[in-house]
Amino acid sequence: MGRTPCCDKNGLKKGPWTTEEDQKLIDYIQKNGSGNWRILPKNAGLQRCGKSCRLRWTNYLRPDIKRGKFSLEEEETIIHLHSILGNKWSAIAVRLPGRTDNEIKNYWNTHIRKKLLRMGIDPITHRPRLDLLDLNSIFNPSLYNSTQWNNNLSRLLGVQSLVNPEISQFPLIFSPPKPKFLIAK
Repeated sequence: MGRTPCCDKNGLKKGPWTTEEDQKLIDYIQKNGSGNWRILPKNAGLQRCGKSCRLRWTNYLRPDIKRGKFSLEEEETIIHLHSILGNKWSAIAVRLPGRTDNEIKNYWNTHIRKKLLRMGIDPITHRPRLDLLDLNSIFNPSLYNSTQWNNNLSRLLGVQSLVNPEISQFPLIFSPPKPKFLIAK
């Protein structure tokens, strides 16, 4: 008792679209509007399914689609919105005019996600990946003088050294706590 099939699959063309098919679809939609996607292919003279026509128009042929590389601002917007909305690509696309949800999803999976992983950031939680940390180097007792601790903390956080040891004449205000398993009883 599901939905009736969108079309009779017999005789329908599959695979890449030709420029002639693209032009037929563009001409039909410019003349008549998109309307009902189920009847559009037959009226436009296409041997395609309505869903295929809808996706081709929405993701590739619409005149307002922005083509080309994503800008740094767009990339930052995608990362920020993904941290709030998750994988709701259509909600993210609404805030990036001219970009389709499909294009944003593909860009996320092929570029941004991998970039975040290389930076040591979990692409799902948008937090540093703790599984990449070497906890032995953090809790090593030999690192508990202030300069070495500071350098280790800086390396861990991925920032420049918090204090230059050559110009520092004062002890650090923050001294690292010793883990309980290292304190002698």
